[in-house]
Amino acid sequence: MVMAMPSAKEPVKRKATSDKKISKTLHIERRITRAKVKARSELDLFEWNKWKFAKQDFWIDPIVDTVDRIDGLTVPKEEFIEKYERPELPVVILNLTKKWPAEQRWNREYMIKQYGSQTFKVGEDDDENNVYLKMKHFFHYVDTESQVDDSPLYIFDSGFEKWGRGKKKSKSSTVTKSSTSSESSVRPAKRSKYFSDDLFHFAGERRRPPYKWFVMGDARSGTGIHTDPLGTSAWNALLKGHKRWAMFPPGTPKEIVDPPMKPYDHEAVSWFATVFPKFTKRDDPTDPRSLGEKLGMVQVLQRPGETIFVPTGWAHVVMNLDFTVAITQNFCSVTNLENVYLAARHSRPKLTAKFYRELSKRGETDPSFKALVDRIDGLKFVPRVPPSSSGSSSSSTSSSSPSSSESDSVAVSDTDSDTDLEDGTCMCRKCKLRKKKEAKRKQK
Repeated sequence: MVMAMPSAKEPVKRKATSDKKISKTLHIERRITRAKVKARSELDLFEWNKWKFAKQDFWIDPIVDTVDRIDGLTVPKEEFIEKYERPELPVVILNLTKKWPAEQRWNREYMIKQYGSQTFKVGEDDDENNVYLKMKHFFHYVDTESQVDDSPLYIFDSGFEKWGRGKKKSKSSTVTKSSTSSESSVRPAKRSKYFSDDLFHFAGERRRPPYKWFVMGDARSGTGIHTDPLGTSAWNALLKGHKRWAMFPPGTPKEIVDPPMKPYDHEAVSWFATVFPKFTKRDDPTDPRSLGEKLGMVQVLQRPGETIFVPTGWAHVVMNLDFTVAITQNFCSVTNLENVYLAARHSRPKLTAKFYRELSKRGETDPSFKALVDRIDGLKFVPRVPPSSSGSSSSSTSSSSPSSSESDSVAVSDTDSDTDLEDGTCMCRKCKLRKKKEAKRKQK
C-alpha cells in the first residue's frame, strides 16, 4: 500500500491560513480598542481591569428580593394598575415574554448569523457621538476582554427595530416590513396588555425621544443610578441571564444614593461595590433597620423570562450578573399622564405642544381622549417641575451624569431628550446633529 505524501505546498497553505486568522483577530481587537478608548476616554487601556472586579461575587441571595411577583397570563390589567401602577410600586411580572419569538431565537448563533455585520451602540464619546461595534466583534469582546474588564462595554441600542436592519436585500426583492426579522422578534412587546398604552406615540416618531432599547452585555456591565426621564415609567423584559436591581422610591435624596463614586464614577459595578454596602448597615442602636430599609430601598434578582415594572420617579441601578439579553421601554400611559406632562411641559415644549394638539384633535370625536385632555388642562396652574436633562445612560454601561438643575434628585437617564432652549429651539440629538452638519456645510 502506497501512502500519499503531503506536498511541500500544504505547510505553506496552512501558514497562510493561520496568518489570515491572526490578521483578522488583530483587526477585530483594534476595533474593540478603538471603541473602548472613545467610550471611556478617561481610562487608560490598562485601567479597565485595574480593580479586579471580575474576581468578586456580586450575586445576591434571593431571600432579599421581596418585590411582588404576578403572573402576566392570569392577572388582569386593571388589577396591575390598581395594585402597582397607580400607587407607583415596582413589581416583577412572569410569563409576559412566553410567546415572544425572541425568547427562543435570540441565542448567540442566531444573533451572529442575523446581525453579525450590523453595528450596535456601545457608548458615546466625549462629543456625545455614538460609539458602535459590529455584533460579531462584540461577541469576540465578550469571549475575551469582557471576562476581566471591571465594567465591560454594554450594547444599549435604540435603533434595533428599524425596518430592514439585520436583513440583507436580495437582488430580486427589497426588504418589507413583514420580512424583517428584528421587528417580528420584538413586536409582541407592543401587545403586552399591561403596557399597551403608548401615549407619546401621538407626538410623532420624529419628535419623541428614543423610548425602546435592545440591551445586551456580560457580567458587571449595567446601568448606573438614575431615574427615567420626562416622568415616564419603564418595563424591562429579560430574555437571557440574570440582573441585579436596587431601587429607591421617589424623593430619595440624590446625595445619599448617587454620591461621587470610585473607582469609576456612575458605573453600576462601582455603585454595588462601594455605595451599596452603606445601605445594609445598622448604625442606630435604637432602630434595628438598615439605611436601605429606612429609605424604602428594594432589591430584585431578575431571572430569565421575568419583566420588571419600574414606576415613575423610582431611582434604580442595574447590573448584569452574567451574560444577558433584554428589551426595555419607557412609556407614558393613561395612569402616569400627569407625571409625564408636568415633567415634559417645560423641558420639551415642542414635544409637549404636539402631544397636546394630537390628543385634543382626537378628543373632538373620542370621549376617552377628551378625558385625557381635561386632565392635562387641570394641570395649568400646577408649579413647574424641574426639567429633565440627558445624562449618558446609553454609554458603555448606560450610566448617567447629574444635572445642576436637579440637585435634589437622581440624574435622569439619557433618551436624547435635552432641554429645549428658551426660544423653542429643539435640543434633541437628532436636531443637534442636523445643526452640526449644516454648520460644516457652511464652513465649506
